[in-house]
Amino acid sequence: MKIWAAIRTDNKIQQDTVMDFDGLSKARVEDWNPIIGELCHELDLARPVLLKKHLNDLTHFSHTTFTAADFMEPISFDKLTIEIFPEKKNK
Repeated sequence: MKIWAAIRTDNKIQQDTVMDFDGLSKARVEDWNPIIGELCHELDLARPVLLKKHLNDLTHFSHTTFTAADFMEPISFDKLTIEIFPEKKNK
């Protein structure tokens, strides 16, 4: 599955990345900690706190948003958004 992470300030994308993670399920909680860690490492960010709300948003809506309240350190942007690209179905 491909995942897009974007740092936004005033609803404008400041930095983003797309990474491919094979064999992962968006419904499995244990899969998300390493994914969030790799995305944040790629964007040179501290890892946010992953709450049940974020996991539910990812599972049900394929996207979630992290704000300053979700980070232990101060951030210089408004939010970090993570979105799962839909898988293409083979015929």
